[in-house]
Amino acid sequence: MKRNLKLVGGAIGAYAVIVILLTVVESGADGSSIKTIWDAIWYSLITLTTVGYGDLSPVTGAGRVLGIILALCSLGVLSAVISVSFRIIGEQFLPMAKLYRNRDKKWYVFGSANRDSMTLAQELGREENCILIFRGEDTGESGGSGRILYTDADIAALKDLREGDGRMTAIFMGDDPWENYCGGLAAAEKNVECYCMSDMMVDTVPGNIHLFGKAECLGRWYWQYHPLLQKERTVVLIGCGKYGSALLERALLTNVYTPDRTVEYHIFEDEAGFADMHGELVRALTSGDPQEDRLVFYKEKWHEKMDLLRKADRIIICRDDDSMNLDAAEKLSTWFGIRKNVHVRLSEEMPGVQSFGRGEQILTREYVMKDSLNRQAVMMNEIYNRGSANPTKWEDLSYFLKQSNIAAADHLLVKIRHLLGDETITAATPENCGKAYDVYCSTRDKRGEEYQEMEHRRWMRFYLMHNWCLSKKRDNEKRLHPLMLPYAELEPAEQKKDAYAWEMLGMIFEKS
Repeated sequence: MKRNLKLVGGAIGAYAVIVILLTVVESGADGSSIKTIWDAIWYSLITLTTVGYGDLSPVTGAGRVLGIILALCSLGVLSAVISVSFRIIGEQFLPMAKLYRNRDKKWYVFGSANRDSMTLAQELGREENCILIFRGEDTGESGGSGRILYTDADIAALKDLREGDGRMTAIFMGDDPWENYCGGLAAAEKNVECYCMSDMMVDTVPGNIHLFGKAECLGRWYWQYHPLLQKERTVVLIGCGKYGSALLERALLTNVYTPDRTVEYHIFEDEAGFADMHGELVRALTSGDPQEDRLVFYKEKWHEKMDLLRKADRIIICRDDDSMNLDAAEKLSTWFGIRKNVHVRLSEEMPGVQSFGRGEQILTREYVMKDSLNRQAVMMNEIYNRGSANPTKWEDLSYFLKQSNIAAADHLLVKIRHLLGDETITAATPENCGKAYDVYCSTRDKRGEEYQEMEHRRWMRFYLMHNWCLSKKRDNEKRLHPLMLPYAELEPAEQKKDAYAWEMLGMIFEKS
């Protein structure tokens, strides 16, 4: 639309200049019939439309030159006007008319059209009775899908067109996380539910804004479909930038088991400063406690630690750059003969490489909108409220506490695998939850302490990740908590609270 307006504006400006010049050079000439600006406008229109009545004509040399210019431009100006008119109709009126006809369907409005947003749109487009709307001009990437529309209309106009029925979701997936968040804030003011691809954690996020990160989606997907096996105790991570740090964070929050099952994580190339950002967690996991996982960060290059790489149960190559990941995988294979259990992050599938991280894997409804995960987190909060002296509704929780409940829901899959002894399970389905809950109920009298300690370790891991420390008195601003203790040192009443997360399995099964 802006380009159309510039084109029309330029044509009008050039036309105005010619008409004014024609009036100036002709109005004072002897025998001239063009005396006023209106005469010049009439003459120009008759010339541009090739009607040529002959009642007005220039008599000066300059005037005739201007007349020639108008005559030569007639076809171009008319073509431009017709082209712009059809373009405006095609890009503005027809899409808005089609949207109006489909206002009873679900609308997904994307703030921009790019590779990431198109990937998510393809999955959302499988949903029945929905329309995919991209703000801006058609990039040609939609493949001519009739369910995809492009429009310059803003969120407010689209909201008004729907008459405020609430069946519209805005999605911002541009390259700039801050712009995505700002777009979400503007949409939230119009009471539109929106999702923003932005790695931010702020307590003041409006309730109808949902934040997600591409790297976060990758970390969650990886550990769901590539779970840590019982025999795997040594994991090497090459590349701890944007994607690697997210994958490591999810590993440390998700792969939490009983104290007799610990894992060593060896990290090379900590470009994101993970060790500095999560100081309390790093201190806890480098203390030498035999009942805790172990974190080791290296300043050396990965190929200087061949003994470690050869004994590793799993090597994850997760640099932010695809070509560098392929280069590392090739060197491991060619020069050191290490091919098994090497997982490589790639944006595109590569034959012969065990890769992960493609857009169609991680940019899905499951990981972006987290519908089931959020429902489980809400139920988790409900169960916790039952035994709390100060229950808090989900919508009143801070962003941090909501994330705490989401992390607890994330761990349900690990609990199911632990109870059923099946590491191949990749989904917390109601059926799996029901089977796991039966095992839990039949074993909690004998193994209740084990289950509760496992949950307490997971809870502490989340708080340590966010640099909380032990204190006799709780202080949220200073991130101090009196329960940052080993499970054995907790009061019996506090120990029993850790059973609430296991009860969640039964609640999911009952509500299915």
